[in-house]
Amino acid sequence: MAEAGDAIGESPVRVVLICRVRLYSGAIAELLKRAPGIGCVTIANPDDDIVAAVDTALADVVLLGTGNPGALSVARRLVDARPETRVLGFGVDEVPADVVACAKAGLWGYVPNSASMKDLVVAAQRVARGDTVCSAAMADGLFRHLRGGSASSADAELTQRQRQIARLISEGLSNKQIAGRLSLGTCTVKNHVHDILSRVQVTCRTEAAARFRHISHIS
Repeated sequence: MAEAGDAIGESPVRVVLICRVRLYSGAIAELLKRAPGIGCVTIANPDDDIVAAVDTALADVVLLGTGNPGALSVARRLVDARPETRVLGFGVDEVPADVVACAKAGLWGYVPNSASMKDLVVAAQRVARGDTVCSAAMADGLFRHLRGGSASSADAELTQRQRQIARLISEGLSNKQIAGRLSLGTCTVKNHVHDILSRVQVTCRTEAAARFRHISHIS
């Protein structure tokens, strides 16, 4: 696995940047355009036709902001349609469960939420040339995480917030009821539920509820 390091001399990398928050995506795109090693930068909203955006831009790498619910579902949709697409996540919480979820969504690597713009540029260059980007420390943590196993692979793939929502799903609560219980917006809960179903590979919340009822340690 490659680890972000010094910039490498290569042809400029064509990038499609996917981030739901327009303010962030605009600022990041401007910084990328000024960075050595980055060529064309195209911004796409997750709700856009991202497959068409990637095709039109002839993108070498897709940079995906992972800080919003449903982001990994966007990656899966893109990779399902274009398996050769190289997706690099940024803003990732560097914990084994979240990194495993990124890998299962088809990402080629990630930079954590503590990364600098230079780290992001170098990682994009590495992914463009075919490397998988993961820190050495996290690679070690992943092996220990997977070696130790888990009482439930479903639980291991969920974030803390998603485990809370999964527990409430198992109690039969609706999205509106979950939103009220956790003081979240209904749309936010809906996005989390969609991502939960995708992560644990079930097709409906009834199936998810039955599955999670057997996991006593979800909290």
